Amino acid sequence: MGDLLKNNNLLQILEEGIIVVNRDFVVEYVNPKAKEILGLYYGETATPHDAGVIEPGDIVILGNNRMGCDDGFLEKEDLKCLGIREKDLLPGDAFIAAGSFLDPRTKPFYRVFKTSGSQVVYRLAGKIKGIDLAVEIDEENKAITVDTPLGSYSMKFFYCIGFAVVLSAKTFKPKFHQQRGYSYRGESLKDLLGGRPFHEKKGYRTEVDILGTRLDAFPGHGDIYQWISQAFETGKGIKGRIIEINKIPLLSSIALFEEGAMVRIENIQEIEDVLRFRNQAFDNLIKREDFIRSRLDSDREDPFKRITGNSVAVSKVKHLAYKAATAQTTVLLTGESGTGKSLFASEIHDKSGREGPFIHVNCGAIPDNLFESELFGYVRGSFTGASNQGKTGYFEAAAGGTIFLDEIAEVPIHIQSKLLHVLQEKQFYRIGMPHPSKTDARVIAATNADLEKAVREGKFRKDLYYRINVFPIELPPLRKRKQDLPGLILELSRAISRRYGSVEKQFSGNALEKLLNYDWPGNIRELENVIERAVIISDGAIVYPEHIDISQDQMAYYLKDILEITEKKTILETLEACNYSNKITMRKLGISKSAYYDKLKKYGIDPLKGPE
Repeated sequence: MGDLLKNNNLLQILEEGIIVVNRDFVVEYVNPKAKEILGLYYGETATPHDAGVIEPGDIVILGNNRMGCDDGFLEKEDLKCLGIREKDLLPGDAFIAAGSFLDPRTKPFYRVFKTSGSQVVYRLAGKIKGIDLAVEIDEENKAITVDTPLGSYSMKFFYCIGFAVVLSAKTFKPKFHQQRGYSYRGESLKDLLGGRPFHEKKGYRTEVDILGTRLDAFPGHGDIYQWISQAFETGKGIKGRIIEINKIPLLSSIALFEEGAMVRIENIQEIEDVLRFRNQAFDNLIKREDFIRSRLDSDREDPFKRITGNSVAVSKVKHLAYKAATAQTTVLLTGESGTGKSLFASEIHDKSGREGPFIHVNCGAIPDNLFESELFGYVRGSFTGASNQGKTGYFEAAAGGTIFLDEIAEVPIHIQSKLLHVLQEKQFYRIGMPHPSKTDARVIAATNADLEKAVREGKFRKDLYYRINVFPIELPPLRKRKQDLPGLILELSRAISRRYGSVEKQFSGNALEKLLNYDWPGNIRELENVIERAVIISDGAIVYPEHIDISQDQMAYYLKDILEITEKKTILETLEACNYSNKITMRKLGISKSAYYDKLKKYGIDPLKGPE
């Protein structure tokens, strides 16, 4: 260990964080960059305060976007000291609260937010002892702010946060506020509410000393501890892994030497600022946390339990679909091929309370000359070749239920007028029948085509489009809901394993990473096909990367697409920062005049107007 640390001066100036532990997992060295990344530096604040403890009567203001995550494993019972007894507060819920510590005479104010993902900003304001207080948790920008009469306190976070501000019972002045690295200092919400003292903030930078402490003594270090353990057991280092330390996703590598291990960490957010991949990378980094949370939340009431996913995109669609089910109106499901339109249509029917059947009509599979007879039926002898028994059409078969017109853009133009008549008048004519038949079937239509474009080109009737577009729901492609991928992979592999009577297959880390990093242009249908093939060809209980057949050309195309999005965004941001001066923007970007104007043309950017 001593030989390694002889290069201390070199380690001190590295732009990567370095942590050295011995074979007993005791921290032997942490360089300045690692201290910065982990939040071991603290105290640089415009509002210094002394060390102390929360005392009876102190006003405690809390903001927590996921209870039980990065708050010392807080439980609802811990809030009783503020007079809060909320039985509906569950692990994973967000809440904002303020109350007087161990003071039953003062009524708290609080609100619980069920973290479905549909709400990106949580806000609550109120009064405690006549003092106006307000808290905002901004999930989109990953920031929390507490406003008090004497100032505001804010903090950035990566995924989850338990934030506290404490006002003195005697002076109502701030006596504590949270800063990065609070878990290392024993200042999590559970610690503070349990009576643990907090540290002094001096107004200049100080640091938490973790040398000589075992890694597993710190909350939130289970991930890195397990990876180092694996490296020790296998005798092999680890390179380029995304590892969470105290809920901070870090790009990490582990190198072994005789006396221990050196861990190199890089802040993902800093890398993302350079590459402009923040949203994509962040979705991948929190996949494990989101999947675990979705499993924990699985017992909550979900009207569409057959549809796997708890991402923001899917939660929004589920909410709209439930509204559509109860409204009994015509629904238009749009989205790329393979996004699950048939499943959503079936679920809307099941939740609608309609007692009739669900009739799925694939409009793309019906020949043009048979559309009318298939949809509306015919009486015996109505045309040459007609059945002697006649035929019941799909609308008649769907009586009291739902008719699902899948691929409605494929309906011939001469049938569209008849379909419009059914939607408007609730009646249709069987071929050969002189009088109309009534229908109470509810219509759900679906398409992956651009119907507005089809209307402009004269391929789809405008009046029919308006009639079916009463309640449109756009289903997101899989690449825009990657947080749902782990759950989908698990559900599909289980179902496919059962179908083939094989053992339930597990996916190796590299196999899972390969699936998560793919674009999935074919969406869930393509994912199911890839997993089915992998389950069939893998001999054992584990699926490895070589069992997953994904087009490398498609992966390269996806990367190119992301790079172009990143480049366009960078040009726009630089233009704005340079007050739309082309000359200054070119200099900032470091590109030639011809290259600059080529890119403006490529991305449809007008320096005076912004993007098209």
